[in-house]
Amino acid sequence: MFFLPDCRPADDMKIGILQVDLKIGDALNLREKRGILRSLKDRWRRCNVSVAEVDFLDHPQHAMLGLAMVGNDARFLESALAKVVEQMQRERRTELLDFQIEII
Repeated sequence: MFFLPDCRPADDMKIGILQVDLKIGDALNLREKRGILRSLKDRWRRCNVSVAEVDFLDHPQHAMLGLAMVGNDARFLESALAKVVEQMQRERRTELLDFQIEII
């Protein structure tokens, strides 16, 4: 791993990872799916998370998303990602099939 001379890795840096499996019942094609996901991703980015579609890219009614958040408090990261999950559960355009939170 490369580090600048005065830069050292933070001992207390934590990364929160949330993987979600979504069903998008209203999407009839990939364009509709992308529109729905774009609006959801824009909303979740306001929670300071990075979001990417990581699987089922060519399936109009299915999406696997990865969300990540960096901080120094594992409990805060887990709580913040749990709030994102709660938002997903209330979302009418998608159905949350499964999720997993991991802190590393």
